[in-house]
Amino acid sequence: MPRRVRKRKWRRAALCICSALLILFCIAAVFYWQSAKREISVCLDAGHGGNDVGAIQGERYEKDDNLRLALLVRDALEERGVTVYMTRDDDTFLSLEERCKFANRKRCTLFVSLHRNSAESGNGVEIWVENTPGKTDWALAEHILDGLSEVGISKARGVKSGYVHNADGNYYVNAHTNMPSCLVENGFITSETDNELFDENLDAYAEAIAQAIYLTLQETQSGVLPESETKT
Repeated sequence: MPRRVRKRKWRRAALCICSALLILFCIAAVFYWQSAKREISVCLDAGHGGNDVGAIQGERYEKDDNLRLALLVRDALEERGVTVYMTRDDDTFLSLEERCKFANRKRCTLFVSLHRNSAESGNGVEIWVENTPGKTDWALAEHILDGLSEVGISKARGVKSGYVHNADGNYYVNAHTNMPSCLVENGFITSETDNELFDENLDAYAEAIAQAIYLTLQETQSGVLPESETKT
């Protein structure tokens, strides 16, 4: 076989090998990208815990109400096929820093912190987002407030940004989580009316919050809201 013909065959073989390797590389890159995509998940944060009891009304502790609600929200979300991470699922103390680091490490899509409010006088539900909220933060909070209002609350106090009495401040969990977040003040533990509503509607509140979170996740997936909106 002439040398020129052999060289052409070797070049063709080398080209075929290079093409095959390039195709394999592209396939591997696609699989890697798919596996590296952020899991669609929610971090539920039952506020307070352990020796940090939160607000108190007689023998009623905020930490217990928060956990009762968070566990039911978790169950309702899991029934909808959503992956849920809990900062705590028992009476354990966790620092605010630990809660945020946990959510950030899990790379959760949304973060929702559940609390009860407290004051000498006051009632109703309010939801807090950071002082420069993204579209997803605000939508998440509004969906939750709308859902709770439909179930029945004493007063809708609105979605608020920043920190109580300080619009330039932030609740720690809103400022230090990397994903859209909100802090839900589900009624005043110092209000007899709010406590009665909380106890009577606990299951319905959990369903409403879960559905609001699920709706927000759907909106991120459909492009209505930014899918990977992160905080700076």
